[in-house]
Amino acid sequence: MNNVLLGLLADSILFMENRTNQLKSIRPEISIAIGNVSANELFQMQTLRPILKFQNELILAAFKNYLGDVRISFHEMTDEKKDDCIHQTIKKNLALKCVMLGFIIGHFTSDELVFYSQQKSEFNKRMVELLIKRISDQKEKLF
Repeated sequence: MNNVLLGLLADSILFMENRTNQLKSIRPEISIAIGNVSANELFQMQTLRPILKFQNELILAAFKNYLGDVRISFHEMTDEKKDDCIHQTIKKNLALKCVMLGFIIGHFTSDELVFYSQQKSEFNKRMVELLIKRISDQKEKLF
């Protein structure tokens, strides 16, 4: 019985290592200058930004679908109103915000998830701000 358990444990470890390698291999390279930064900033630069870049099309599609579902005439708004709409929607629409955060968190490795979990509130705020900026910078793709 112990050999069976050891075999299952070894398979589980191998799977997690393989998953970690696969997740990291699909993330786009982002050139960043890493100087004297905090662990949270490093996590943002090395984990959050590459995942956001990788998930960009999905993020934009989800926001565009939301606009269609609630019948917002986004294309008729001024740029300032569009930015405000994006900001208010991501901040206040809990369902959409949770889906978009899930797009990011689902691409964490096990170690990244542990690190994220230690300061979940801080990282959620960072991810929301990054989502708002990313969508606002590409608002022309939403119509």
